[in-house]
Amino acid sequence: MTRTLDPTPDTLREAALEALVDGLRNAHALEKQAVATLEAQLDRTEDHPDLHARIRSHLLESREQGRRLEGALDACGASSSVAKDLMMRVLGFGQASVQSFADDAVLKAVLADIMFERMEIASYRSLVELADMAGKPELRPRLEETLHEEEAMAEWLEENLPAITRRHVEISAGELEAAKNPPKGARNPAEDQAEGAPGSAVAAVQEETRAREARAHGSPAPTATADAPSGGSLGATPANPTARRAASDGPDAVREARDERGAKAR
Repeated sequence: MTRTLDPTPDTLREAALEALVDGLRNAHALEKQAVATLEAQLDRTEDHPDLHARIRSHLLESREQGRRLEGALDACGASSSVAKDLMMRVLGFGQASVQSFADDAVLKAVLADIMFERMEIASYRSLVELADMAGKPELRPRLEETLHEEEAMAEWLEENLPAITRRHVEISAGELEAAKNPPKGARNPAEDQAEGAPGSAVAAVQEETRAREARAHGSPAPTATADAPSGGSLGATPANPTARRAASDGPDAVREARDERGAKAR
């Protein structure tokens, strides 16, 4: 058990001032985390107009709260902790990033915000008391202003949580309904491939297979241009069976067919 003595008023104020500075630094780091989190949430709440507007408003408040804390630290002859600020800002980004991967990202964000606001409320209530004990009553107004803003944000989130939940379900249901009922005439590319639709990779393989089978049985190979007009137009099917085989077999076969016709003529 730690041995203690009854402190003198000066020692009490000194201890309170030390705790106040630590508390102000922690609160400043929390505001850095809040700013990082709220900035990320702005991009994910556009389908919730009321929530989006309230987050934007509180983001501005949080930035101002950080400046008030810097002023309070300056009044105590201290400054914010760069290390704590950086760590908490990174934590804020990480928290928002993890939430974004969930299907219910908005709901998770709101629940996390409520818990965070309650922690800030407790922090500022403690700072108000420490300011009085440390002989810094001039800090009370700015700390209480921030306290009231945090209380208002927490109250708004809790009151609007049912409406936000309903909106989340409506959006999810709309997406599910759209997936069940695609627009008329729309086709899934995967279905086209599976059915061998014209122009698909499957159709090309099927066409090549039919051509090989026809050649193996000495039949004219089916071509994609079988319906093309005659008269030597591009893509027309040759009338001579040998020529048709040559056309399907390639340039070497064409030469062989020409030599065969010459030999017959002789």
